[in-house]
Amino acid sequence: MNRLGSERSPYLLQHAHNPVDWYPWGDDAFALARSLDRPVFLSVGYSACHWCHVMERESFEDPATAEFLNAHFVSVKVDREERPDVDQAYQLAHQALARRAGGWPLSMFLAPDRRPFVGGTYFPNARRYGMPSFLEVLRSVKTAWDTQRDEVSAQAEALTEVVRRATEAPQARTTADRSLLPSAVREALRRADGRHGGFGTQPKFPNTMALELLVVAAVEDPEGLGASALEALGRALDGMARGGLRDHLGGGFARYSTDAQWKVPHFEKMLYDNALLARLYLRGTRLFARDPARAPLYREATRGILRWCQREMVSPSGVFYASQDADSEGEEGRYFVWTREELTEVLGASDGEALAAWFDVTPAGNFEHGRSVLWTPGTAQAVAATLGWAPERLVDAVVRATPRLLEARARRPRPATDDKCLAAWNGLMISAFADAGAALEDPELVAVGQRALGRWRTLAWDGATLRHAIKGDEAYGTGFLDDHGALACAALEVFEAASDGEALAFARALGDAILARFSDDQGVLCATPSDAEVVLSRPRDPHDHAMPGGLGLASSALLRLHALTGEARYHEGAERALGPFLEAARGSPLGLASVVLAGDRLARPPFVAMVLGPRGDPRSSALTTVLREFVLPHCEVLQVASEAEGLALGLDPSLVGAKGAGPEGAPRVYLCHGARCEAPVGEPEALREVLATLLAET
Repeated sequence: MNRLGSERSPYLLQHAHNPVDWYPWGDDAFALARSLDRPVFLSVGYSACHWCHVMERESFEDPATAEFLNAHFVSVKVDREERPDVDQAYQLAHQALARRAGGWPLSMFLAPDRRPFVGGTYFPNARRYGMPSFLEVLRSVKTAWDTQRDEVSAQAEALTEVVRRATEAPQARTTADRSLLPSAVREALRRADGRHGGFGTQPKFPNTMALELLVVAAVEDPEGLGASALEALGRALDGMARGGLRDHLGGGFARYSTDAQWKVPHFEKMLYDNALLARLYLRGTRLFARDPARAPLYREATRGILRWCQREMVSPSGVFYASQDADSEGEEGRYFVWTREELTEVLGASDGEALAAWFDVTPAGNFEHGRSVLWTPGTAQAVAATLGWAPERLVDAVVRATPRLLEARARRPRPATDDKCLAAWNGLMISAFADAGAALEDPELVAVGQRALGRWRTLAWDGATLRHAIKGDEAYGTGFLDDHGALACAALEVFEAASDGEALAFARALGDAILARFSDDQGVLCATPSDAEVVLSRPRDPHDHAMPGGLGLASSALLRLHALTGEARYHEGAERALGPFLEAARGSPLGLASVVLAGDRLARPPFVAMVLGPRGDPRSSALTTVLREFVLPHCEVLQVASEAEGLALGLDPSLVGAKGAGPEGAPRVYLCHGARCEAPVGEPEALREVLATLLAET
């Protein structure tokens, strides 16, 4: 066992028995490199990464490769999910070198002072794919280090300067206005796939944040740009829900599709993708409520994600694991794919034939080795016609047989689960459970999110600082900006769904920590706190990557806190943080969608819908149900039992002060835009009419 044997990360532990003498990231490795005058080989990946596993099998488990690495390099292994700051710094260096996007595994070579000078991503063990072998790369780097040290040092300085410049904030600032969202949505629609949905061609990622822009546009401008946005949104939701990206048996979605039509996924499942998709499909259910084909499909997609998460991703502590692997039995996707013979063996001839037709399981297979990814390209009517069945008979067969297939699949060797729990990713999933539980009127779902939030508050928060990860019952690592922003938003969702005062207090404490520990002297929010290690430079990164960026999450949390508490410092902090990036966000909606959403919120007066009335009163519940029927962008929906309770929670006195229940204590809804509140509404139908009018006016 090498030095990774005592680490917590499953990804690092996977490499603990490699013959490579791995070090974790830290001063010891770089001190050794200085003393030996050797370059550092930095390898960054994550547990569910398919090509990381390939490079490990081919190179890091190979004795000859390990011998060369151990003799001439100091090798450092990093889990990019534990240290996103390390990953980001060296991804930027790689992008400058390669002039293209990076990826994982990331393979970089550093001087002992941590400056990068050359690198790449995956390297094969022999020449192929137009790439040199990894051993050839190692020999070339060693030669350059030994004979061209001045050139190596100059390259390292140049790359480090590129990283420093890339992580600075623009000097110019822009004031948020209502033209930001339409500009960004028009650009997003220009890049939309008009045939299969989503953005771009292949590989195709869900890009949920850009799809959220379409949701907001569909609501805010239904007669104009919103019509095109709604069409593009429905096309994307249809494609992903019917495609192989979705796990039709077990629920949840894979990370991305290798093709343009969402058919063949890269099978790893990430917590953050599923959290974002659960909320997106929940919004789709409401936006397409009158569509008899779409609304049930979208509702089941949401429910399927949450069932999968409850079944497979909840730790004994009640928080959520990070991901599930793509590989099992040495093959990518083996756990998820089927042959016709396997379907017949489990289901019998009749149902086996029906499910093969429904899921497009062909004799030749649509994947590898004659196996098929399950997807549903045809309608029930069309598929039933090929079988000579009535559509109702096919639907009954699918409903009856799907649980049997799931049960049979569960007996296969399972892909590995990355059992570390990350704060930002957990924040997104907590929000999904709270939001879905409130909208679907399912208190058990709310309770799942509420419990997870409580565990983060207990295990990872000391009243001033937040830890990045939990493994077992131990919290560790520096909390980053996205950790604080995502958990603050999650705490607000739990507060609104469950009237949980402790959750609101936690959100305020996290907001205070964002302002105190992440702002630079210009008010720009940095990805790392002021007391954390600086890797090449302190990053000020506005971008969304695989999930919403820290700037967008934190700014949204601050603006939501301002809407609820009335405290100007939260609004001012978000305004200072967003200002340098708003202009860039107009033209880059696929990379800066969370900044666009926060900027659109900033450009509008705070919007709060408050139910004032006793909890448990059926009249209160009826009003809340109506509020949850609507997609209300940038609106805080909450209930307080009385004015006194609202003041005790720390809500804005202008929001709750001098507002009372109706005649005989009847609950009332107050819809407040900034300092203006509509006349109180006490009847569900009247509330529907008022909301429809308000949304049309905005």
